[in-house]
Amino acid sequence: MIIATRKNTLSIFIIVLLLLGVLIAAAGCVQEKPTYVVAVSPSFSPFSMQVQGTGEAYGIDIDVLNAIAEDQGIRFVYEFWDHAVIQSKLDNGEIDLITAWIITPKRQEKYLFSDPYIVTGQTIVVRKDSNLTIDDVLSGNAIIAYDKGSVYENLLEEHFGTETFNKMVAEKKIIAKYTQDATLYAILTREADAVIGTDFVLGEKLHQYSPLTSLGYITDKNDVGFVADKSNEELIAKINAGLANIVASEKYDKIMQKHHVAQLKDEYLVGISEENWPFTYVGEDGNLTGFDTESLEWIAEKNGFTVTYVNIPWSKNINAVATGKVDMWYSGMVITDERSAKVSFSTPYYAAGVGVGCAKNRPITKNNFESGTVVTGYVTKTIMGYWLEDQYDQKRYAEMVETGMIKEYATTSDLLNACLSGEVDCIVVHEPLLKSMANQNDIQIVSIYDTKNMCGVAIQNGNIPLQDLIDRGLADLEASGKRAELMEKYHLS
Repeated sequence: MIIATRKNTLSIFIIVLLLLGVLIAAAGCVQEKPTYVVAVSPSFSPFSMQVQGTGEAYGIDIDVLNAIAEDQGIRFVYEFWDHAVIQSKLDNGEIDLITAWIITPKRQEKYLFSDPYIVTGQTIVVRKDSNLTIDDVLSGNAIIAYDKGSVYENLLEEHFGTETFNKMVAEKKIIAKYTQDATLYAILTREADAVIGTDFVLGEKLHQYSPLTSLGYITDKNDVGFVADKSNEELIAKINAGLANIVASEKYDKIMQKHHVAQLKDEYLVGISEENWPFTYVGEDGNLTGFDTESLEWIAEKNGFTVTYVNIPWSKNINAVATGKVDMWYSGMVITDERSAKVSFSTPYYAAGVGVGCAKNRPITKNNFESGTVVTGYVTKTIMGYWLEDQYDQKRYAEMVETGMIKEYATTSDLLNACLSGEVDCIVVHEPLLKSMANQNDIQIVSIYDTKNMCGVAIQNGNIPLQDLIDRGLADLEASGKRAELMEKYHLS
């Protein structure tokens, strides 16, 4: 009995030793996992931010590095530091890595950079109601705010020259703020007129600050990478390998989508109206055609992307753009203050008047229309409702709507049928649309009003890369002579 008990005790003791060995080995493996200290900003949205309360780091940089760490079997620890001190911390060896640095030849002389994980460009943001241009801002005719400690201080000093820069600072024509949010707040409160920054940071903010818009890029785009000391080649090699792996998988794209990062794409969803002659409509062959369609397809071919069209009612088009259901609306949309409060617009590409038409077999006069003695129809959520309100004054317009003298229709087809059937006496549409109707249907022109409403491409607020792509495409379209050719083809000249 005693011998058996001793044997059992010995067996248990051996098993315990083996288990301890396994645990110690496992603990050793955990301890051997390389750990690196990363300096991040607590308020550099969307790259890095600090969670209120918990103090945890989050943002694009943190998500990208954590994905790399998981892929490479390493660990990152995040410390919050201001832009002004992170360089010295890296030089002193107190940290191993800095995130979100623009890669420049001068910086590469001193530091070791990872492969780029983001491509960004410098842009200028202003209030939509300011009417400022890039030239206005860069010529010193606007008060400029920038994020102190960023590269933009050097950029502004180089642009204006040290003497002029210092003078503008003294005169408060250039003002420094300590966060990007503070610079944007300065525009909203009219302390400043313009903010200079990156498209990634400012573009993400424009989702929150709809009264603001980008004027476009002021420099060539720059590569952004992680930066380490020249001696830390092993860390940069791991980052590059991990970055390549997460880009090849869906992890990188999911991170960008999570943080609403606007990037150029290979294919765009484009909202249109299939009945908006001559801008976008279905031809006799059953295919979509029109001035806007051919213009966009020319731009797409020159810039290496494709488009897929989505037919959307006018009552839902702005919401579709604002919520990202489509990337843009390119179908003869007039730029208005109400629409600009929700989306951004490209540079205007066409000035359209307002046309009043009627059925040929029931002619009316301009005086009949202007006196409000005939029933008038228009497509809902187009600018024609506002134009009619201005035409008759707000009170009378409301009375005419209430008494059925002004009627709204969901689509152009519904409006046209109402006119031809006698449900309404006249219709109010864009001048080009009315001329197309007159050429194709039993409609005649009553009057054209030279209002010169400017048409533009509606784009989600903050999608600076796409806005720049379309603006450059429209400029190239005109410079090439293709726009003039299409204007003549669709009788818009």
